[in-house]
Amino acid sequence: MHAISRFTPVLLPFLIASCVNLGTLDERQEKTRRLSHDLQQLSPTINAREADKLALTAIETSAELARDFKPLRFPWMNNGLVNTGLRKRGLCYQWRDDLFPFLHRLHLQSMDLHLTSARRATLLEHNGIVVTAKGQRFEDGIVLDPWRHCGVLAWAKVSQDRYPWKPLPRELTPMVLRPLLMPELYPSR
Repeated sequence: MHAISRFTPVLLPFLIASCVNLGTLDERQEKTRRLSHDLQQLSPTINAREADKLALTAIETSAELARDFKPLRFPWMNNGLVNTGLRKRGLCYQWRDDLFPFLHRLHLQSMDLHLTSARRATLLEHNGIVVTAKGQRFEDGIVLDPWRHCGVLAWAKVSQDRYPWKPLPRELTPMVLRPLLMPELYPSR
């Protein structure tokens, strides 16, 4: 116990500094406006109201997931906590799989949602969601990444992001998402 108390002055500031700041409501509203704008820039065929709804849902749901997961500031720290059993959830695919149903329920008509991974099947694998205009090439879309900043949604053009995103093959669709993406094979009860 004495050893722990010696390290407390060193560890406490680190842990406090590691808490995620989700921003104020005004800051999240501004991010929502920026994301909606970026989505609308994908194609003139994108419905502005749909882009607004998707942006709001993505930003606020990511923040809500952060409240549930209680992540530390650095994603790799959360991965360590989950992988050692100290936390139940918080890996990148869990963020993606929890965000996707909220976006899917918007029943978008002018945009498509795609599951994506980068460096699949390696220790550096990362997962996200790509949004494209209806029928647009995957490479021209925007990746949504709730994990990267621990619930403060990050997004970027697929072609400009630091991760080499690829569409997730249909056969690798997570079981939890199959009823949404493959209703013909997994009918709801």
